[in-house]
Amino acid sequence: MSGERENCLYHVSPTAGLRELQPSVTQYFGKPRQVCLTASLPMALMYGVKHFEYTYGYTRSGQIYYEEYFPDALAEIYRGKKASLYRCAFRPDMTATAIPNEYVTPRAVTVLEETPIPDVYEALLEQGRLGRLKIVRYSEMTAESLAWVEAAETVTILEHGLLHEDGAFARYMREKYPRSWEQAQAREKEREAQP
Repeated sequence: MSGERENCLYHVSPTAGLRELQPSVTQYFGKPRQVCLTASLPMALMYGVKHFEYTYGYTRSGQIYYEEYFPDALAEIYRGKKASLYRCAFRPDMTATAIPNEYVTPRAVTVLEETPIPDVYEALLEQGRLGRLKIVRYSEMTAESLAWVEAAETVTILEHGLLHEDGAFARYMREKYPRSWEQAQAREKEREAQP
């Protein structure tokens, strides 16, 4: 994988062999039917797996970073996963969103080039080595950041009604964020106790 090319956008998918990217709905994020692309290769790589959450962000200076919200999250989620990197031409109907480097379109997008990614984890580590992605390990997270994660995951559990479900998303949240799960249970009991 070479560096970013001018006037092209990226889309990474665990599905290989696509000639055209079709608009779809993301199950957990409440976005409309669309094709999502990005000008950032590290950001595109995050989507090389279908997952419940993508814990990346941008610093004020525009540096993309990935934070491990639980121990060894990066390896657990991405290691050994194959994906395809799709390069697509920018079109006027592709609209920039509030998320840096993200573009969306309601129309199908033709693929110009596909590059296989044998291991998404290794590809992300390479972006880290090249200085294009800052990887913040769980052990490096500040107490303040961890408290924020705990609170945010509590809200996610409640907003998605996961306390009364036993699907993959609920099991994931219960296993990875046990303190948030307990907080969500406590908040629900408080609500139920209110007259």
